[in-house]
Amino acid sequence: MRPSLAFRKALCIATLAVLGLLLQGCSAVRLTYNQVPHLAYWQLHRYLDLSEPQSDRALGELGQLHQWHRETMLPRHAELLQQVQQQLAAPVSPAQACRTYEDVRVQLEAVWAQAEHQLVWLASQLTDAQIRNLEKRQAESNDGWKKQWLDLTPEQLREQRYKQLLSRAETFYGTLPEPPRAALRAFIAQSSFDPQRSYAERLRRQKDLVQVLRLIAMDRADTERNRALLRGYRARFNASPDAAYQRYAQTLLEQNCEGFARMHNAMAPAQRMKAVQSLKGYEQDFLLLAAQ
Repeated sequence: MRPSLAFRKALCIATLAVLGLLLQGCSAVRLTYNQVPHLAYWQLHRYLDLSEPQSDRALGELGQLHQWHRETMLPRHAELLQQVQQQLAAPVSPAQACRTYEDVRVQLEAVWAQAEHQLVWLASQLTDAQIRNLEKRQAESNDGWKKQWLDLTPEQLREQRYKQLLSRAETFYGTLPEPPRAALRAFIAQSSFDPQRSYAERLRRQKDLVQVLRLIAMDRADTERNRALLRGYRARFNASPDAAYQRYAQTLLEQNCEGFARMHNAMAPAQRMKAVQSLKGYEQDFLLLAAQ
């Protein structure tokens, strides 16, 4: 489900909060979730260098979006986690893993749709200087991405992916013994992941975003036109206009689902139950937060 781009990081913060918090402990979920509007504002300001009037409104809009997410999406997240718990107690198929991915994607798209009004407003307020600041931040993030994924030998790349995925898996399953570790290494060895191709798509998305923002700046008052421009960007973000990249992304998705199923199915029953208990903790946290 990677990589995420700068604008997505900055503007769809409620979505990112849910994704990021899943990598932390349950207490961190409760502690951090209530700070989401301020964390979101920090991201926005970092990428866009907001003016004082923009900041005031952005904080208000983020607070409203956060309250909607608390009331509407947290119960849906909890319901989905409950469904996943039922699956993880037993072996899973690649098809089950892909259905869960699609369920998550649908929920994240609901956040984007709810945030659309705020995104249209913000995009229409950006100055040329702020768009240039966004480009600067994009370039900085690209430097980091290249160091992490491109400036590696094939062996280093496989080891980097292994360490990253192992860390994520152990967040839920606890320390992995050799059978699931071997399944994880086999998945990575057979993966079609190509950092050069992923990086090219990353650059395309960033360029696309900047072009859309500059088009919006040409007629800031035409809300419906600007809404359509942002929807077009979102559609191209989800499904690249490059047909070859679409096929590559679909192949990666299918391989990821198969790789997860192989690793999960190599787990001992006690480890599967550890993952179930981890997700149960998140479910309870989401329900507690939703009731606040």
